[in-house]
Amino acid sequence: MEDRGLTEYDLADRREQAQRLVLVTGPSGAGRSTAINVLEDLGFEAIDNLPLSLIPRLLDGPVRPDPLALGLDVRNRDFSTSNVIELIDRLTRNPNYAPEVLFLDCAPDVLVRRYSETRRRHPLAPDSSPLSGVTAEIDLLSPIRARADVLVDTS
Repeated sequence: MEDRGLTEYDLADRREQAQRLVLVTGPSGAGRSTAINVLEDLGFEAIDNLPLSLIPRLLDGPVRPDPLALGLDVRNRDFSTSNVIELIDRLTRNPNYAPEVLFLDCAPDVLVRRYSETRRRHPLAPDSSPLSGVTAEIDLLSPIRARADVLVDTS
């Protein structure tokens, strides 16, 4: 029997049977929580701020009937750019999952304004200006932004 590889029909069928999984991320203040809530309203099972090390346990087992949305940000325990990239790569290679990365972006000046309006401290700059936290976070997340399937500017 000759192996001809997967046809487009086979790939489409595999995608239909795979667990749809949206990883929602972006800089703090860009609207990740709002996006998670919208996805939940659209029928996704939504989980925000789950430690990255627990995601494999969550995904263990049979495919869920509902798509899954996971909110990831710098406040997640064990968050690092390399851990998120590794997670994306692992999920992409696994035929049981159809991962998508939704990256919510925002102009730095808008993020700083949002922080000053809410009087909250930036998670990466709890003792300094929001601008230093915003700048550090944008730099930290740039490799993940480059891997995004969907990029939304919420400015």
